[in-house]
Amino acid sequence: MAKTQHEQKLIPQKALFRAAMIWETWVQTCYNYERMMGMACAHTFLPVVKYLYPNDRDKQIDLMTREMEFFNVHPEFGSCILGLAISMEEEKAMGKDIPNELITNIKTSLMGPLAGIGDTIWQGVLIPILLALCIDVTLSGNGNIWGSIIYAVLMFVITYAFSYWNFMFGYRAGGDAIMDFLEKGVLNKLLTGASIMGCMVMGGLIVNYVHATCGIVIHASGMDFSLQESLFDAVLPNILPLGVTMGVYGLMQKKWTSLKIIGVIVAVGIVGGLFNILA
Repeated sequence: MAKTQHEQKLIPQKALFRAAMIWETWVQTCYNYERMMGMACAHTFLPVVKYLYPNDRDKQIDLMTREMEFFNVHPEFGSCILGLAISMEEEKAMGKDIPNELITNIKTSLMGPLAGIGDTIWQGVLIPILLALCIDVTLSGNGNIWGSIIYAVLMFVITYAFSYWNFMFGYRAGGDAIMDFLEKGVLNKLLTGASIMGCMVMGGLIVNYVHATCGIVIHASGMDFSLQESLFDAVLPNILPLGVTMGVYGLMQKKWTSLKIIGVIVAVGIVGGLFNILA
């Protein structure tokens, strides 16, 4: 499926660029339980279908119907699947014997792995790191709005640049290269590295943004013994913020809603403050 530099192409570069931009811009619209991102996938083909079958309306309808089937993936990491699908549809339009089911099956087989790695790296590593850096910029001065501006600009640039690059990678490399990438275990290595990095990032965020202080002070023999200063800070610094975080995580694992968890945090805070358990 990989294309050579001298192979004829039906789709001009401007149409591919427009298709990639349509995917990244409108991928999160028109969700439904039957097709998920299927409508956005078909929308992506609008700039290219007229070049594949310029004088055959029936084949245009057949292509758009096929690309409107159920599809769900991480938008940026899954954009290579759209590039690959366009590449296969182009080869099919040029006369290569590619069954309709093959295109659908390849899209279906790739969307699961790429969704997993995309969610892990994008939401577990990239976004928390950028947020941590930009929140620090915002908190560095009163009324400083540069943190939010920097975050918005960086996310916009990174999102569109990576999505377009990945889209073109799928179009140029073809399904063989993508499957080879997955079969060599690169995916598992990336997921492992991203998970480790995500744990490091979350640990840093817990220390900086989760606050819990024990207010219990024991009076004995004319001396005051503070559990926070003399025990927790000396033996296990930041153990209480970690405990709060893991407690919330445990409630989430038990399918508690966010409102219930917030209610528990508020109740514990009020009781702990009234009885001086929490400072």
